Amino acid sequence: MRYRTDYSPALLADTPRIMDIGTWRLHYQAYARRERDARAPVLLLGGAFQSFRSFAAEVDELLAGHPLILLDLPSQGGNLQLAPELGLEQLADLIAAFAEQLQLPPLMPIGLSYGSALAALFAARHPQRCARLLLAGITAFGRPGARLMLEEGLALLAEGRVGEFAQGALSGLLNPLHLDDTGVAPVFRKALLRQLQRLSPAEVERYRQNSRRLLDFQGFRRHPQCPTLVLAGEHDHFTQPWEHAHFAAACAQAECAVVQRADHLAQFERREACAALYRPFLGARALPRRSPGSMVLPRERLLGLEKRCEPRLAPRQRQALLRHASGQQWPVELSELGFFGGRLQGDLPAELPWRGWQLLTGALPPLHLLPLRRDGQGLAFVFPHTGAEASQALAELTRPVALAAVACA
Repeated sequence: MRYRTDYSPALLADTPRIMDIGTWRLHYQAYARRERDARAPVLLLGGAFQSFRSFAAEVDELLAGHPLILLDLPSQGGNLQLAPELGLEQLADLIAAFAEQLQLPPLMPIGLSYGSALAALFAARHPQRCARLLLAGITAFGRPGARLMLEEGLALLAEGRVGEFAQGALSGLLNPLHLDDTGVAPVFRKALLRQLQRLSPAEVERYRQNSRRLLDFQGFRRHPQCPTLVLAGEHDHFTQPWEHAHFAAACAQAECAVVQRADHLAQFERREACAALYRPFLGARALPRRSPGSMVLPRERLLGLEKRCEPRLAPRQRQALLRHASGQQWPVELSELGFFGGRLQGDLPAELPWRGWQLLTGALPPLHLLPLRRDGQGLAFVFPHTGAEASQALAELTRPVALAAVACA
């Protein structure tokens, strides 16, 4: 492997190197302090809407101590090649083929969001090629509520309702209840919303394929064996802290840290807190037990984290109407109401369609909801937050309460 030694942030927008593996095309850039470097390289794998430029801070931070490789697999980042026939496992195998073709030493992948699933599968399926593994926003997608929201997003895109899709996706990535905590600037939220609203047909198809891969994924048959660090945003509702902790517990040599005052984009919202952990980890040094802005969880606590991210509250106005797009409506009683979902009781049909529902309650605008599950306690539901006005009104109603833990649908 020959690394570039003239790194500057502007180069991240340059045309990448291209490697063909069979019919598949991989894009990459590689940097180091010296052209030939036999040390284990850090491999950066981004999320659904990230490009190489998203990693400018990480490259600046890590280049002094490690060679760095940025990689876009088909349908990822700046790589526009579509690959509907490839599952997550096959994409992870392409990482191994990439490493083999370049005769790289064992890698140290950093996988963020969608990239975390690819990095974790690569480590699990090719243990001899992975030295250390760092994951944030781990997307295993076993939680029913998360899967339902992803399905709803795909349905909205299929119907051409990109604005509603964008609003719902934004609420998943940036927790509206904790914007003051996470410090996300309004201008950043608006820019991300515009990016989601302006997806081209090709970008919509890439998103559809990547989401379908996550939904089709049957789970990890085996977990990484190498030293692993899992970072969870304290307020991440999209991939919740307890899910990160459970994944870490299943790994042979994993530690899990909660990054305080952060949500799904922890590595961007709390860069220094994250860097204070991945610097020693990638350098094979012990993590600090106390570090500003984060908390490393004792291993005995990994399976005991609270599975609720907002309180289950009995609303002041319990009487409501549940209305379907067919024109029918039913009186219901709300037993729980939170920003992300709730529970109600009523004399409802035995079989409920999963789309087309609105909840009419109090002075709030109509709230779109998705039925989640039905049991002896009533109907549990989630809010997809596809309408900005209704979402904001509900946030204002629920935000004042101190959030100890939420109904994790």
